[in-house]
Order: sequence, then C-alpha cells, then structure tokens
Amino acid sequence: IKSPSRRNFLGSVSGVGASIFGAAITAQPTNAAVASSVRVAEWPNLAYLEPIYELNLSVSALAKAVGDTSKWPLVQKRLEKFFKGALLSERNYYTGVAVTYINEIKYDTSETNEFIKIDKSKRYDAFEACMKNLELLKNDISADESVDNVKADAEAAQRALTDWFSYVPSEDVQAVGKVFVAVKSADTDRNGRLDDKELQTLSQEDRSIWKKRVDLFGDI
Repeated sequence: IKSPSRRNFLGSVSGVGASIFGAAITAQPTNAAVASSVRVAEWPNLAYLEPIYELNLSVSALAKAVGDTSKWPLVQKRLEKFFKGALLSERNYYTGVAVTYINEIKYDTSETNEFIKIDKSKRYDAFEACMKNLELLKNDISADESVDNVKADAEAAQRALTDWFSYVPSEDVQAVGKVFVAVKSADTDRNGRLDDKELQTLSQEDRSIWKKRVDLFGDI
C-alpha cells in the first residue's frame, strides 16, 4: 500500500512534549500508585502502540549488544542515526508516537483531572527517561567510558521503557506482539513495507491495525 512517511507524521507533531500536556507536566506529583490505578474507559487502538513495541525490541537488542565492546562502533552508529536530524530525528518520531498514544487514552468520566494529569505525566516521564538514557549511552560510547558505565546506560534505557509498558494493559502488549510477528511474516521481500499482495495475507483484524498504523505514523 502507498503510505505516508515518518516525515509527514513528524511535521504534524512538531513541538511535542510538555506543551502537549500543558499543566499535566508541570507542578504535579508523580505518584506511581495513582498512575497505575487511574480509571480508563478505553485504551488506544493497537496501531498507536505498535511503533513503541518495535522500539522496545530495538532497545532490548542494544542493551544486549553493549556487553560486547567489539559491537560498540555499530551501536554508536545506530544511535547517531537515531538522534540525527533535530526535529526530524527518530528520537522525535518515537516521542511523538508515545505522546499520541497517551493522548488517545480515554479516561473514565468519573476520574478526577488531577489523577489524569498524574497518569499522563508518569507515562511521559518514563518515555523521556528512556530517550535521555539512550543519548547518554551514545555519548558514553563516544567517550570510550567503561563497560560498566555503558551497560548501566543501556539497562537504564531498557528499564525506563519497561516502566512505560507497565502502564499498558498486558493483553494489549501481547496482542501487538502478535501483530508485529504477523506483519514481519507477511513482509516477504523484507523492505519494511507491505504491498497489496503481502497485505492480503494478514487476517482482517491485523490488516486493519496495520493500515491504521501506516496511516498514522508511516511504515518505515
């Protein structure tokens, strides 16, 4: 299918971050117990979650790779690409996806505004912690820091993203993982896109999710 690019999505979410939430990010206590117990009426479609699921796989792979110093040049190259491009960087792309997911959560009408703000803030902070630790990882590899320091950076990034996913229903994480596997299997030419023929090999539900994901965020 012909699809929009990541560049299109990035253009639509320029300036994401604290301004998206307004008061939600400022002067609010971050209470994990409140964030985990906030009442949600409806969770976002899996299409909003799928890119972050892919990112989580990549972060996990980086955390494993840094234990081998011979792989540091490849890790460094990948991280340089991730942060390159300022507004159009992959870092901003994934932050935009995460913020979009958060803003798509439909909270119960009986939930208090204060608890909603805390919940949004906790989710955002967890994702930002992942991004900051990935940047620290990039800088520490460049500075030829010790293996222990580099591994600590990678593990902190992985831990922060695990924290972010802890606020997502486990059944949604499992379901989006199945969509990811189905799409990878359908992508027979391994170009990161599904043409019409490949798309038809997906189940109707997976096809609907993937089409929405591509419409929202692009495919590669």
